[in-house]
Amino acid sequence: MPIRAQFSRVIHIASVLALGMTSSTAIAQNAPPPLQTEQQATLTYVSHIAYVGRSEGWTPLTFERFQGLIFFQGKINGVPATIALDNGFSHTTVDAAFARRIGLTIRETDKAARTGTGEVPFGIAESVSIEAPNQLRLDGAAAIVDFSAVSARMQHRLDAVLGGDLLGQLAISIHPSQNILMLVPSGSATPRAGMHSREIPLVAGDQIEGQINGQPVRLQIDLGSNGVVTLSDAAWQRIFPDDSKATRADSTRIEGVNLVGRRITGNTLSFSGTKIEGAPVDNSGPLPGSQDGLLGQGILSTVDFILDIPAKKLILMRELRPGETASPSNEAEPK
Repeated sequence: MPIRAQFSRVIHIASVLALGMTSSTAIAQNAPPPLQTEQQATLTYVSHIAYVGRSEGWTPLTFERFQGLIFFQGKINGVPATIALDNGFSHTTVDAAFARRIGLTIRETDKAARTGTGEVPFGIAESVSIEAPNQLRLDGAAAIVDFSAVSARMQHRLDAVLGGDLLGQLAISIHPSQNILMLVPSGSATPRAGMHSREIPLVAGDQIEGQINGQPVRLQIDLGSNGVVTLSDAAWQRIFPDDSKATRADSTRIEGVNLVGRRITGNTLSFSGTKIEGAPVDNSGPLPGSQDGLLGQGILSTVDFILDIPAKKLILMRELRPGETASPSNEAEPK
């Protein structure tokens, strides 16, 4: 499935820190609850997820895309809030100033949340309820981080982030063609009949295997990065032993510190039969974890997709072209 990518300046929420049934997704109403991985169980502070769409009726949630990232309007303890999606951020997190404004008590910890590009210390608040209207509500504790530097740098409000501890337990259906998204139980989102789709297997949680210029890489899907690919130092040195043609590419960490990085353009990125020509590849220092790099919104913003981490699959979708028939081997079975 060819993808036309839009390439722009790299911003990481985390590193800036450190269906109306007209959509292309169908929802099965009675999918079984997913099992938590050991990593999710270690990271999560969310004690309960209620899929309110089952009783209220599933309604697609309109999102705003700002500088490549995804924001939607929800509620925290009944107060309207601007919330971002970032599975690369290990914890579901509320901004410290917002938490104080709505009366939450913040307890300091010696823990750090892992982001796509580093780590950031956080506090904890109990009795937090986060709502995505007509879809889900999470009740429990939440990590607390000061997002003021990131908001100022982005010039956009950020009250909370739905992180990997939540997004790793469900299916996310995102439709840039219509600016709508769905957060539903794992296994309950499938392409509508007649959609052209390609299923890409996930390995090690939210990672896919691919190639850059013929070199194998394992990339973490990162909804909090608006770049195309960001490589770790080790992977960069392996793929670009001579990087004399690299240009400067900056990004920003949550504490407001600017990171001076490198970029090489004109690369070939491929995974599971999908090939992107002319892709820029960035590097801005070491990455946490064992992955070779991050696959960001520079690619994902160009195609409708379902990310179902518990089911170990990423499904890319588009409407059939005139005269085109969907290949059964590329179609996910409706549920």
